[in-house]
Amino acid sequence: MSPRRSVVEYGLPPAEETHEIVKVPDKPMALVSQMSDSHLVKLALDPRTERVTGVKAFALGPKDAMLHGLAVSERHPGRIWATHEGGNRLLLVDPRADGLDAAPRVEREIGIPGGGRGPHYVNEYGDTLWVTLKGSDQVLALDHTRPERFRLFEAKPHPIFAARHPDSGDFYVSQDSASTVLRIDPRSGRTSQTPIPAERGSTPVGLIGGAGGVWVVLLGTDQAGTGTFGRIDEDGRTTWHRLRAPQGRSASLLHLALGRGREPVLWLLASSIVSDDARDLIIRVRFDSSWTRIVEEEYVALPTQMCKAHRLLPLANSVLVTELTTATVAQLTAARHIRPDDGV
Repeated sequence: MSPRRSVVEYGLPPAEETHEIVKVPDKPMALVSQMSDSHLVKLALDPRTERVTGVKAFALGPKDAMLHGLAVSERHPGRIWATHEGGNRLLLVDPRADGLDAAPRVEREIGIPGGGRGPHYVNEYGDTLWVTLKGSDQVLALDHTRPERFRLFEAKPHPIFAARHPDSGDFYVSQDSASTVLRIDPRSGRTSQTPIPAERGSTPVGLIGGAGGVWVVLLGTDQAGTGTFGRIDEDGRTTWHRLRAPQGRSASLLHLALGRGREPVLWLLASSIVSDDARDLIIRVRFDSSWTRIVEEEYVALPTQMCKAHRLLPLANSVLVTELTTATVAQLTAARHIRPDDGV
């Protein structure tokens, strides 16, 4: 039997749009971007329970800079990369994770080169930053040690997430308005497009690499979602899965994350972002050991519906979720203590 779970919501400083969330490695702190006023919010976490114990927001650039993407840097330990979607910059930020009241410091700024516009998502792969440019419908690969070395790849409207395939090394990019997935061979620079089959759904948004492939979820339309997500294999073929429970078969899936433990677990986030008829749900999907068959589905509704649930972040013992329009972070926990190897 699945453990009984509960959801607690924590209010953040008021903002029209609350977006991305990351965990600071080895520190009891998470960071949230509020795009509407370019604030970075620090969440202090209890080291044992992971409960949110403090919240404080800091301006990170002018209000119209549109702080959005967040990514943990491995090349610069303790730092994060961030995007100014309106200001057309990449930032290397010291979040000052040793204290809630210490203001984050921008240590470095990199302008978007080559006429690209609107950096949305960023992630670091070695010395290369991969950035989706929502304003110019391009994908940027930039050497952050030598920013004059970069490549721009043309995309369709609008590139949202980018991820490297763990086996092939190719990069895949979700394009929500075109309902296609872009494939980039970083060695040759060749690109190709794979449309989402209409019978599966539409609007790929959340996309991550891991567990033998690149995983992508489908949001659907303002009429309905299809509760569909897929895994892209080394050769670019997609195996599609559809949620089976009644509340899952019409879910509008916006984001996803892999479980942190040994169990084959995928976390999905259903959102009301395109339809007031859609439900805001956290969904735990457990697979068999080969990641090919769904064994169990578990659903938890967010207490505040029509919040346009946006991103989720699994921690060791809980899951954090940002709510786009309510300036809120929700936290899902279990009634019993969950060990990290339980798949949460």
